[in-house]
Amino acid sequence: MITEKNTIKVRTEYTAEAKKELNAPSRKTSNKLIAGSLAVSVVFIVLIFIFYYLQKPDLAGLMFGLFLFCLLITALGAMIKFSLKKDLQKSMPRTVYEYEFYKGGICAKEEVEGEILHASKYYDSAVCKTLEGKRYMFIYVTPSLALVIDKTALSTEELSTIKAIYFKQYAGERIKLADFNPGTPDFVQNEETAEIAQQN
Repeated sequence: MITEKNTIKVRTEYTAEAKKELNAPSRKTSNKLIAGSLAVSVVFIVLIFIFYYLQKPDLAGLMFGLFLFCLLITALGAMIKFSLKKDLQKSMPRTVYEYEFYKGGICAKEEVEGEILHASKYYDSAVCKTLEGKRYMFIYVTPSLALVIDKTALSTEELSTIKAIYFKQYAGERIKLADFNPGTPDFVQNEETAEIAQQN
């Protein structure tokens, strides 16, 4: 929703579906790792037989060593895939993220089982990577920490604004956001007022 301060505020529940979309790149990487190493393993098996037939045991031994290395990579890919699958099956506490988008930064709150656990402010310059899934967008403020945004909770105009800023996709009408000035008296006062209103 667009707030009175002219910011975009959105709440996202972190569900199993969101986690699945967030882990999708890792799953694709593990699948490529497994498929690639198996394909190369087949090549090394063929070369082992060829060099053995040509009575070149040194080269056959080298190919066998490389074959074992490929099997190790396959096992690594399988382990990654298994750990991701196991992680998806874990039960999760109800976690809701609330984000407020300004011109130049984002305020984020993490709510676990109805209690605010963490509140942070991030400048746009901290964003190092973005990903977009079918339902969710992911804005990485560190290489391992992503803000999870439910696209279905945003209007077309709000979605266009966020995509223009963080995904460099310029389509549709955009909202002129209020400036991000954390630490200034007005900004802190507005944040405190918003928190009090939420508690009441």
